[in-house]
Amino acid sequence: MRRIGDGARDLLFPPKCISCSMDLKHQPGCDSFCSTCYQKLPLVNWPTCRCCAARVPEIPGVVETCIRCETNGHAFDRTLALGSYDGLLRDLILRMKTDRSEMVAAILSKLILDRMEKSFRALAFDVIVPIPMATSRRLVRGTNPPAAIAEILSRSFPSAPCLQLLTKSRNASPQRGLSQAGRLRNMQGQIGIRNGYQLRSPHILLVDDTMTTGATCGEAAKVLKRQGAPRVSVFVVGRTPQGSKPVL
Repeated sequence: MRRIGDGARDLLFPPKCISCSMDLKHQPGCDSFCSTCYQKLPLVNWPTCRCCAARVPEIPGVVETCIRCETNGHAFDRTLALGSYDGLLRDLILRMKTDRSEMVAAILSKLILDRMEKSFRALAFDVIVPIPMATSRRLVRGTNPPAAIAEILSRSFPSAPCLQLLTKSRNASPQRGLSQAGRLRNMQGQIGIRNGYQLRSPHILLVDDTMTTGATCGEAAKVLKRQGAPRVSVFVVGRTPQGSKPVL
């Protein structure tokens, strides 16, 4: 019956590519992207830093951590990224953030699971925690994209619930346009933990939509580790390219 219902729905409302609006009824197996637009997605298929997910040179035997993480480090232990915050993926993330689009969040979440479910299971995390958004900004935007994605991802990992453990100060300034040092200063003390939560989970997966310097996720990881979390990994949808060359 469900298959019949899906067929009727597709007949009345043919699926279209979320990017170019091409009719997908003649592209079997495609329910969100046409084959052309899918090929345009800058999905990770290159070596990345184990800590921050920056692109690193493809050199046999090279250390898995980039020089920036070797030098400065982060409070989090590992980062996975779906793709580069560029091109079509950047456009979709911005649509999700500015258009209050739960549909885009759902489509990106399906893409994330299709590409990365094995990597997530290998991480063996116990709790999924989205990066918070200040209440005032959430009221304007209508949704917190990291929370929307975290909630959908948690449905595929019943033993790892999505918990909104963190809060963000209403006084936090936007990170856009700041240097790496400025971003780090800007985030200090801006993330807290909700009253009443006691962390007993050995491994937390933080979820954010993008990462540039890692300042936001780093501050969140510090808060979680101060509360007793021994291990914090990060997943981001888009990792901002670090210039035109890999980070050595």
